[in-house]
Amino acid sequence: MAKTFRTVGLDFIDSAPNRTVVRVPFDHPPAAVFAALADAPGWGRWFPGFSVKSHYLTPAPYGVGSRREMIVFGRPVTETILAWDEPSRWAFAIEAATMPGIIALAEDYRIAAEPGGGSSLTWTIAFDASVGAAGLIVGAAASASFRKAGRKLNQLLASP
Repeated sequence: MAKTFRTVGLDFIDSAPNRTVVRVPFDHPPAAVFAALADAPGWGRWFPGFSVKSHYLTPAPYGVGSRREMIVFGRPVTETILAWDEPSRWAFAIEAATMPGIIALAEDYRIAAEPGGGSSLTWTIAFDASVGAAGLIVGAAASASFRKAGRKLNQLLASP
């Protein structure tokens, strides 16, 4: 059963007791990467464990304060958008989820243009855990999962 997480804002990204940062290169411009991140059901096509049944809970247009429900491994994760600076920054905080040991979590996605038309994505997951081991496990698993998902998204964006 999902539990309510502690409410956090953008400042938590830098002040959280646990942070994992991953940089992923893309062959595509920042606007294409941003659009993929903002597409809730689209995550089901490139991020392992996510479902195409994910959706926004608030009406369009989406932006800061919008809420969405992501279906991850069959369980709902409710999120609130903290930053929507198209095409360079997108961030959210989790409101409720089933993640044992985690009490607060936010993710920040910063996209920068690179020479040649590509981009780089710097992803930060920031969280607070009630159990120290939970932080180590989440950080390591998240890093590996995000690198894999980034490669898959890069391939998907290349498809016509």
